Amino acid sequence: MKRDGNDGKAAQEGLYPIRTVSELTGVHPVTLRAWERRYHLIVPTRTAKGHRLYTEADIERIREVVRHLGEGVSVGQVRRLLDDQPENARPGAGTAPARDPWRQYVECMLEAVRAFDESALDGIYNDALSLYPIELISARLTTPVMETLGESWRGEETGIAREHFFSHFLRNKLGARLHHLNHRSSGPRVLGACLEGEFHELGLLQFSLAAATHGYRVVALGGNVPVSEIASAAQTARCAVIVLSTSSNYRRTVLQTRVAKLTRLTDLPVLVGGAAAARWPDIVAGAGANAVGIDFRAALASLGQAVGQR
Repeated sequence: MKRDGNDGKAAQEGLYPIRTVSELTGVHPVTLRAWERRYHLIVPTRTAKGHRLYTEADIERIREVVRHLGEGVSVGQVRRLLDDQPENARPGAGTAPARDPWRQYVECMLEAVRAFDESALDGIYNDALSLYPIELISARLTTPVMETLGESWRGEETGIAREHFFSHFLRNKLGARLHHLNHRSSGPRVLGACLEGEFHELGLLQFSLAAATHGYRVVALGGNVPVSEIASAAQTARCAVIVLSTSSNYRRTVLQTRVAKLTRLTDLPVLVGGAAAARWPDIVAGAGANAVGIDFRAALASLGQAVGQR
């Protein structure tokens, strides 16, 4: 990421521009502006030219907001919880459980998919994206919608068409945003791929977007990539880490064989996410890789550790 002289000076003074804060917290600049404008959750200082600058306390408050959102609190209720919370209290302690804001999002999105209404689908997705980090949207919205569509397509006349419609929509949205963020990032390169025989790439795309939001540059290969090609591409692109995505359909023995082959072909850290990795973490570890399962935030933490080890 390119920063001008004013940004560098501000950082030295303990003030950070919005793009740096976005990389530190994983919250998109559009979301940070919405939290400020619509909910007054954070009130940054401004430069003479009107650029936002955030303090260390602002950054910690943003992380606190993310923690509350991860506990199912709606963004509209977070400020009251923050203002009422004693300074040294544990996040979430003593607060009444708030109404889960995601159920309505999921129901509205499913309704739009059933009607093949791309405009409505786009509006729902963009509204959620303006208020919540991409990791939460993936975990609480798009993944549940995909799972619901996958479970119900056999009993519906246009079930397959609806699942494909939503997959196509999501692939385009994620790909466009990933392309945009990659051009603005200057962090470590991460190669993302699905192993040969794995065609379900939406989970990989969602994680790639979350990583890009944190400042990583993602080299996305997509689905069904031979192990030798993954190793070669990672070396050519000078990547720091390889991330693999697996679905529940991936077989145990195939996973073990192909991950072990990859770790023999490369010295780079290999992280394996998805349902198969969550089901067989010992198999992944025995093959020389790190299983990160399906929790995006935990996977991002593992990614940071892997990059820091190099």
